[in-house]
Amino acid sequence: MNADGTRPHDNYDSFLSRLDAATTSLSTRAGSLDKALAAVSLLVEPHESAVREWERRRHYVSGQLATHSGSPESYTALRELHDMAIQMESMLRGRVQRVTDKLSVMQGRREAIDKSLLELELSRVKLNSSRMLAQDREKLSSIFSALTGATVATSALPDMGLLSDLKEAREAVILAEALIEVKGY
Repeated sequence: MNADGTRPHDNYDSFLSRLDAATTSLSTRAGSLDKALAAVSLLVEPHESAVREWERRRHYVSGQLATHSGSPESYTALRELHDMAIQMESMLRGRVQRVTDKLSVMQGRREAIDKSLLELELSRVKLNSSRMLAQDREKLSSIFSALTGATVATSALPDMGLLSDLKEAREAVILAEALIEVKGY
């Protein structure tokens, strides 16, 4: 009860709804990101395979150039093949690097989503615990009020010691619960 005798407004549902909305939104993003990760991951192996192929060609042509004893025209043709292998290998390595970088960025985003989803779930648990604590506090307060009211009604002279003890007990419970909330238990 508030000081004016009204019950405090329970706004836990609105906060839980916001947590649910954020969870749904992030879960949808996570699903889309997982599909994109799978698609981009499929690009890595074919490009790495092509890099290895051009690297083998470059080594083979390099070996042919080193042992070449033919005409200058054939040497020029081998040199052009070697240059082409170098260019293709370099271009494909660049593609592999860009795809790998993109995957790394996407995986970082996925980790951030997972972290946020975990934080949302922890907030939901804490909020539900806080709600239960508030309800327990309210029940305890009504029990103390009932006991205080019953004591006064049954005796012509109120037992001031009991009222004082009940008040101290109530304050101790509230302080203990506040400490639990502050400590995060």
